[in-house]
Amino acid sequence: MRLFVAALLFSASACALAQAPEQRLFEAIEDGKSVVAEGIVARGQVKLDARNAQEETPLHLAIEKGFKELAAMLVKAGARVDARSKSGETPLHAAALHEDMFFVELLLAAKADAKIRNEAGESALYWAALTGNGPAARRLIEQGADPKLADLKGNTLLHACADGGHLELANALLAIGVDPRQRNQEGKRPSDIAKERGYAELAKRLERFEK
Repeated sequence: MRLFVAALLFSASACALAQAPEQRLFEAIEDGKSVVAEGIVARGQVKLDARNAQEETPLHLAIEKGFKELAAMLVKAGARVDARSKSGETPLHAAALHEDMFFVELLLAAKADAKIRNEAGESALYWAALTGNGPAARRLIEQGADPKLADLKGNTLLHACADGGHLELANALLAIGVDPRQRNQEGKRPSDIAKERGYAELAKRLERFEK
């Protein structure tokens, strides 16, 4: 029934015949019209790996917007799960920001590579750490993401946790051996970042493991 409604809405919105289906798909996603976007995909006449100005694919955007049905349709239809944007992010980077594990599990089931890093050297795991997303971080580590890698500025997952004050995830990373003594290119340890951000409890915890 959902696809039937989607197809009807797509037909009703297809008055701009000069537009390519890919352009209509991007516009539908950007406008939050997930059902219209599903209808465009359902017709099967759209390039699933088309790119916007940021070189994001429809799958990137569907996950960023939190459109579960659309993301699942795109993956099932063969969209590339490891496609990179202009700055090197894959759909898994966006998925790692969602508390709901649907998108992470969807992409990993489709063999997305948990180890890919963007142009700044940040993996999807790093993005999970930035938001304190423990379940996503745990799953990505299980799939091979290295918790001890730093980005190109020398920031570790603990630096990322310190930036957002994520004590619970920091504790989990300390428990698996992520080094709190490692300094970034500015010479700062994660505890320094935590202090700067006003996260006294986290800073104290990190300092304890520095000894």
